[in-house]
Amino acid sequence: MAASSHRCTAAIRKLRGDRTGTTAVEFGLLIVPFMLTLLGVFEVGYTFFMMSALDSAARGSARAVMTGAVSTAGMTASQFRTTIVCPKLPANFACGDVFMNISVVPASSTQTGYYSYVNTAKSALVVPPLDVTQNLFCPGSGGQYVVVQILYPASYFTMLFAGSASVTYKGKKVNVLMSTATFRAEPYSGGAAYAGC
Repeated sequence: MAASSHRCTAAIRKLRGDRTGTTAVEFGLLIVPFMLTLLGVFEVGYTFFMMSALDSAARGSARAVMTGAVSTAGMTASQFRTTIVCPKLPANFACGDVFMNISVVPASSTQTGYYSYVNTAKSALVVPPLDVTQNLFCPGSGGQYVVVQILYPASYFTMLFAGSASVTYKGKKVNVLMSTATFRAEPYSGGAAYAGC
């Protein structure tokens, strides 16, 4: 009995002094936080790339509305999306998932003016619904104030932050990206009249 206890104690002393597995243990402890940090950097970078592309497309699309190219051509919302907005977006954007809300806003400070686009706490813009039947397409006419909102339900790159998402689109949690441009249209004539505007 004493001999087996002595052998056990000797084995423990030998293992305590053995440093050959230290690197593997340290790697095992550090790889998880390192990979989470790396995936977080990829997720944030991907979101910034998508937002930058959406901002660029919104600026170009707003310019087409501002100059009267959309209204004088009598474009529909579908034509505007496929001929103006989608060509300005990179290939990783699905054109069918791009949503637009274009409306004429009276130049006032009442709830019917620009304040109707801000939430009740006045801390953020109200996000239009991801439903083409509920979005407006009113490019207006020359000299009017117009708000162009372009939205895209972006899938998460790594799903690392998907747990905090509150919006579901096509059965999965998404990050709704929105770019907004507000401007006064240039004075032009010959614009089409749009129903519901």
